[in-house]
Amino acid sequence: MEMLKLRLKFRKINPVDAMVKQYELLNEEGIYRAFINGYSKRGSVVFDESKISREEIMKRLEDLEPEIVGAERLTLNELIESSYSWKGKVEV
Repeated sequence: MEMLKLRLKFRKINPVDAMVKQYELLNEEGIYRAFINGYSKRGSVVFDESKISREEIMKRLEDLEPEIVGAERLTLNELIESSYSWKGKVEV
């Protein structure tokens, strides 16, 4: 299984809206990781394009005025490895 990771920058966001949107995204089928930081105005979403499209994700985030600043393909193993606590870094 291959997934897509979008790195995002938001123009219009605050910490409360970020928390709400992150929760909403994580309840969607096909989204495996979602991180939205209302302070740094950055975030990332990891999802399976066969279950939810990039356009649908951007539509759900449109009130935060998102901009895609990066995208990369991930395998399931890469996603799991990036979650290990001893990795010592968080990429957004």
